[in-house]
Amino acid sequence: MSERWVAVLFAVSLAALLALLTLQAPQRAGDVALWLEGPIKRFVAAAGGAVDRYREDRSSRAALERDNEDLRTRLLEVESAYAAIVGLGLEAGLVSEPLRYEPPAGADLLRADIVYVDHRSWRRTAILHLPDGLNREDWGRRPVTTIDGLLGRVVSSTGAYARVLLVTDRASSVGAMIERTRRQGIVRGTADPGALSLNFLPLQVDVRPGDRVITAGIDGVFPGGVPIGTITSVESNGDLFHDIRIVPSVDLGSLGHAFLWRREPLPEGMMDGADGIGR
Repeated sequence: MSERWVAVLFAVSLAALLALLTLQAPQRAGDVALWLEGPIKRFVAAAGGAVDRYREDRSSRAALERDNEDLRTRLLEVESAYAAIVGLGLEAGLVSEPLRYEPPAGADLLRADIVYVDHRSWRRTAILHLPDGLNREDWGRRPVTTIDGLLGRVVSSTGAYARVLLVTDRASSVGAMIERTRRQGIVRGTADPGALSLNFLPLQVDVRPGDRVITAGIDGVFPGGVPIGTITSVESNGDLFHDIRIVPSVDLGSLGHAFLWRREPLPEGMMDGADGIGR
């Protein structure tokens, strides 16, 4: 006889026994039923708890597996990016070696606190508190930048302080370049303290609002590639050149500190006859 039939016969026998006890002694039948019900309910409760714990463990395990898979994916992405960077470095070395070219060392920048800013009057300047131990010979005509772009250049220094001519001053001029087309011109300050002008770009040159303007590195003072601003308007006034307006990259109304470059400007004597760029 199979186990299934044994279970069926046991259930039938148990039911018959309960029926017989109910007919003979109802109270005793109730006691027997209670005696059987208790262990059965405890078993059902324990089984249900075990099933719930199993489901929770399985859900937690699935979440951990998903997290591990995400971490593996990110690790692969980081490793790929690192390999690409190393590859670019090796490629640059292979290209530069035959040309006997050595990339320049990182820019030597010194942080200085801005203690005064006047960006709205006729003479637009800022005053910096220099790092300790530096004298005026260190900073004559040195470029000054912020994390957002070009601020100006040092025009004088006394003791622990240096005066910076802001890029928006009308006496300021910077050799500049449109980043998209690499076309060069001169950026000057305007009567509007919140705007610059880009000069000497012929009408046939492609210039568009939204173009970013950076330093060209051709004026003997400022390094190349520093953001100056973004072109906001391009107009033709009937002359040979565009009338171009730029909004500066640096917010002159929210300055706290700046960076002075140790970059050596060209000697003043070599600038004789120049158009005053960067002076």
